[in-house]
Amino acid sequence: MAGQQKETGRSHWKSRFGFVLAAAGSAVGLGNIWKFPYITGENGGGLFVLIYLVCILLVGLPIMIAEIMIGRAAQKQPVGAFEELNGGKTIWSAAGWMGVLAGFIILSFYVVVAGWSMDYTLKSIVNFTQPIEKEAAAETDLFIATADMESMQNYLIDKRLADQARMGESLLEREISKRQMDAFARFQAAVSAAEDPEEARRRLLTDEELQQTVTHVEAIQQQMQELRKGIEEQVRADVTGISDETLFRQVRMEKRRELVLAKVGVTFGNLYTNGWQSLMWAFLFMALTVGVVAGGVSAGIERACQILMPTLFALICTMVLYGAFQSGFPAAVSFVFSPDPSRLKPSGVLEALGHAFFTLSLGMGAMMTYGSYQSAKTGLFQEALMITFLDTLIALLACLMIFPITFSYGQEPTAGPGLVFMSMPLAFAEIGTGGMLLSILFFGLLFFAALTSALSLLEVCASYLIDQKDWSRPQAALATGVITLLVAVPSAFDGDPDTLLGTWHADYGKGFFDTVDHLASNWMLPLGGLLIAVYAGWVMPRKLQEAEVKDIPSWMFQGWLFVIRIVAPALVVVVLLQKVGIFDVDELVRRL
Repeated sequence: MAGQQKETGRSHWKSRFGFVLAAAGSAVGLGNIWKFPYITGENGGGLFVLIYLVCILLVGLPIMIAEIMIGRAAQKQPVGAFEELNGGKTIWSAAGWMGVLAGFIILSFYVVVAGWSMDYTLKSIVNFTQPIEKEAAAETDLFIATADMESMQNYLIDKRLADQARMGESLLEREISKRQMDAFARFQAAVSAAEDPEEARRRLLTDEELQQTVTHVEAIQQQMQELRKGIEEQVRADVTGISDETLFRQVRMEKRRELVLAKVGVTFGNLYTNGWQSLMWAFLFMALTVGVVAGGVSAGIERACQILMPTLFALICTMVLYGAFQSGFPAAVSFVFSPDPSRLKPSGVLEALGHAFFTLSLGMGAMMTYGSYQSAKTGLFQEALMITFLDTLIALLACLMIFPITFSYGQEPTAGPGLVFMSMPLAFAEIGTGGMLLSILFFGLLFFAALTSALSLLEVCASYLIDQKDWSRPQAALATGVITLLVAVPSAFDGDPDTLLGTWHADYGKGFFDTVDHLASNWMLPLGGLLIAVYAGWVMPRKLQEAEVKDIPSWMFQGWLFVIRIVAPALVVVVLLQKVGIFDVDELVRRL
């Protein structure tokens, strides 16, 4: 019977739709709602989105098909799957182990960020931006009442100058590679520390490569100065020509936004630097995740996703509908869907390709594990396409949810990781009374998205204990949850000044949170995806491949086989080399 166990004793999904929802839930998570909008902003919008869609089709979808195929054929989680298909111990089990370990590491810091979404949901319920807005309004009134006219004019000039120059400077900065910027920073530090800067400069510039770098960067900086000078002249003329009433109104708006953003930043900083508070929320989130996974495949994960996914979709559509009536909606649509080559660095192409792994839960064993709970041998291509479509649709809707609000309320789409936890609360504070409800919806949405992904990450680890060690599901879920939470402790305390790992940043060049994120995202996911592509394309027996896709035309299968054998591995290798710093594509393209 559907949903019951087969002769192998393995649980299965009740329906194909249940599998699609669960797998889409695994793919849809913080990567869609939190990460994709901010990396889209950082990489200039439209062209990055277009390239991302191409990467999804060329790499994401084919590797997802391969992952589901392996799991479905073996009816085992990642470690056992390769042994099952090869009839015993095999070196390919390393790919399975990498998936389990990647899922474990990602979940250890994922629960911390997910916990922050719970914290902000509760903050939104108690309307945490209201006192912030009141304090900012009072301080703004004080500034307008006590500052002289020249000070207010100069304040407004500086704000407008920064806003108008930002885009032009960003375009110029794209002409400087990261390696050049690092070399120039070292050069400046050495010159500024010398007693005789001119002599220090002469000595250092005897290095021909450094001289070329310094000349290039200084030329760009000169262009920036000329750009700012031209903008400043126009801005100063505009500001000095407005009436006192207009000046007061515009200063009030700018000053209030500046103060609200600073206070919202303090609020997030209080959470980030309080390890115990972050750990408490991570514990509560993990407890929910363990409870669902312990309930089983169909009764726990599938049932939860049948509730969570429609709710998530309804929430995001509500937010998009609200955004459609905001003044910034046309600008947001143009930003997301109008390609502009000048805004995208070559490295942005690889960023799009790398994110295709993260957003589709590839390389971490999730799709392989979920695929192993399928008993049907038909519809693999259609299911993978539906999962990819749902994931991509929600990522694009997330942009149309966030960017109209940020554009309407004077925020920058390039705000980076703080876009969700700092810029959005500022926008909600600007909205006023209705902002509280939107804030609850937004951070509740973030929580639901995080939970659907966390279920799959925990299931990857728990299924290993169930399949390989014959543990009961509740025991495996609880043990995996506890161990993951223990590993999450350093991530939760990453920003806490009293953490026991206070020297970690000095030793590794980044905090513990960023270290494990770098390890999983830059090394393990691309490597896992590469190994899966090579195995599915070159090693997996042909009869097993054909058995899994027997309901599709031969030409489609041959097309997938070509992509998974040649195209996907080549692109993954390029991403891996860029992410681990073996080469800098921006520098390479500049030299060409």
